[in-house]
Amino acid sequence: MELSQALYTTRAMRRVKPDPIPDAVLAKLLDAAVRAPSGGNTQSWRFLLVSDPEKRIALQKMYREGLTDLNATKYKAVMDLIKEGDPTDPEVIQAKKTNASAEWLADNLHLVPTLLFAWGKPNGESSIYPALWSLQLAATAEGIGTSLTTLLFKNHTQQVLELLGAPEPGVWVPMAMITLGYPTGRWGVAQRQPPHEVTFQDTWGNPVPWRVEKPLWQ
Repeated sequence: MELSQALYTTRAMRRVKPDPIPDAVLAKLLDAAVRAPSGGNTQSWRFLLVSDPEKRIALQKMYREGLTDLNATKYKAVMDLIKEGDPTDPEVIQAKKTNASAEWLADNLHLVPTLLFAWGKPNGESSIYPALWSLQLAATAEGIGTSLTTLLFKNHTQQVLELLGAPEPGVWVPMAMITLGYPTGRWGVAQRQPPHEVTFQDTWGNPVPWRVEKPLWQ
């Protein structure tokens, strides 16, 4: 797969098939992950793959509780927009699509064939994110959809760690979970704010001298 295609089409693909991912493919994804940049070459990461059905069922229940709580608090404004907004408004349409995708994952996490949990070091945890992004790009090249979430570590950290037999946060800190599966939908370029609307030149608030009216890769 050409690099630009992977960069432009790798987005949250939450709806996936239950088909298992071969070990050889998982090995390729993790091998790509550990080639990522690492601060001081400390390689401050640990990964845990979960495919056990009973553990996935338990994790799904916690994830469902977590999203329900978020929808009632942090995401309440979005939920209100979906319920009360103009159904023809593009913002409402997009909010409905994103919410439907998130709800599917919350209801079906136990059907996702592989869940990857990632840990970082307390003072070097930022190195985990380049590694996870490399893994997600590699997954796209293999036709595997991914989504990164920290939801399980909002209110259920202790329960998750106990379920996984993982150590208490200390030397290693739980950072994220990535879902992995063959997607049911189609790959495509995600809709985003144009880069010139979120980028400044030399001074905060000073606009850049260029514009990107549409994605530069199709």
